[in-house]
Amino acid sequence: MARQLSATVPLLLAVMMLLTSCGPQGGTPPPAAETTSSAPGTASPSDTASATSTPTATPGTLAPEPPPTTLKAAAPATAEELAAYRDALYCPTGTPEGCHSYESMAGYFGHLLGIVAPMFDERYGTVSRPAAFYYVAAGVTGPTACLKDDGTPDPYSSADYSYCLTDRAIYTGQDALWALYKGVGYAAPAVAYAHEWGHHIQNIMKVPEPETPEENALLEKQADCIAGAWVQHAAQSGNLLYPADLGDLNALMAAVAPPDPGEEPTPVQERIDALQLGYNSGLPGCNSFFPETPVYAG
Repeated sequence: MARQLSATVPLLLAVMMLLTSCGPQGGTPPPAAETTSSAPGTASPSDTASATSTPTATPGTLAPEPPPTTLKAAAPATAEELAAYRDALYCPTGTPEGCHSYESMAGYFGHLLGIVAPMFDERYGTVSRPAAFYYVAAGVTGPTACLKDDGTPDPYSSADYSYCLTDRAIYTGQDALWALYKGVGYAAPAVAYAHEWGHHIQNIMKVPEPETPEENALLEKQADCIAGAWVQHAAQSGNLLYPADLGDLNALMAAVAPPDPGEEPTPVQERIDALQLGYNSGLPGCNSFFPETPVYAG
């Protein structure tokens, strides 16, 4: 499932949780995004509690193409806010007590960003973040900077969980987020978001765009590996209990970036193995998928 420079296929979500991702295209990291809170529970950029270490990726001199959208970009919640809502972050399947509701997904989105961002900020620097983190409420739609096969803009909707290569933004829909949160549990939205952020890392580190189904499968497994590296970081930071919070790995990885209709799916066990490689070896282990273009050189 891809949102690329010239061809995209929008993802529709019915009752199952579906996520989209994109193959990378050579590029340079975007400058730090100017973000504003899009809903209660999200934080302003000045409140972001992410690390700002020297990035591994070299900042680019050209800004990414401005996204043709009226959505407001969100920012990661502060550490203080995360601490206050920690109990609501953990929502095992079938246990709604103390969890977020469908109506509070906008606030949860800021918490999700606050959980996922620290590893990427520490390893690559905030300058190399995606250009924007967009939350798409139910009923809202509009054009992204990515194009469909017929050359028209690929629209975003509340069914989205996708990274658009052209504007380097991640689109997260209320319905897709809720399906993962309620249907699979706390870890699913975070692991899936780390997977999408992983596609951004592939983009800025110039992992080549896949030309064959085999290369596309490697690309997805590398994004799974990057998500596994996030799991390692989150567990070490006390933001995730491993393996308890991951629950059923088969259900989790089946929910992360399923293939386009007609594409041959990668066996779930191979994706689990990629996730566990990232957990065991960190980001350096993820270089093994495309050794000539490592995603982490630190």
